[in-house]
Amino acid sequence: MNKLKFSVIIGLLAIVFSFSARAQDDSMFEKKGFVIISAGTNYDASLKIAKEAAKKFSYKLDLRDHIQNDIIGLTIPETVCEEHGFEFPAYIVRGRYDDGKYVSIEYTDSYEGFTPGYYIVVVASGSKGNKELTEALSEAKKIYKGAYIKYADVYQGCIH
Repeated sequence: MNKLKFSVIIGLLAIVFSFSARAQDDSMFEKKGFVIISAGTNYDASLKIAKEAAKKFSYKLDLRDHIQNDIIGLTIPETVCEEHGFEFPAYIVRGRYDDGKYVSIEYTDSYEGFTPGYYIVVVASGSKGNKELTEALSEAKKIYKGAYIKYADVYQGCIH
């Protein structure tokens, strides 16, 4: 076999394997929507909005024990990282197991397609087409006119 044929075969095999690997990776992601009522670069201002929104909507304020962190935006506390075998700091995105209505602050750096560097106040999350998600948007728009849904692919696989 000459070098050209060998190179073409190797190149084609590399392409096939890369598509196969991506297909496996894609199965580990799910499109999730987030109802966002506010986005800003100041955590304290976002926390104030989140607390007010929780009262207005009578939704649970669910920060999931995440705290502000100068390195990655938000993190779970160092002791929790240690207990679960994560390196500190560590941020776990919404949308893995917690769909529904709540009020939370999330950090956009960890969401594909979101503008990085923002704390977003979220009042619901769910799969695309989820009735609860569209209801939450409708409720949010009554108080926060600029409320919207933004979608991101959220990794559903193991995080250890």
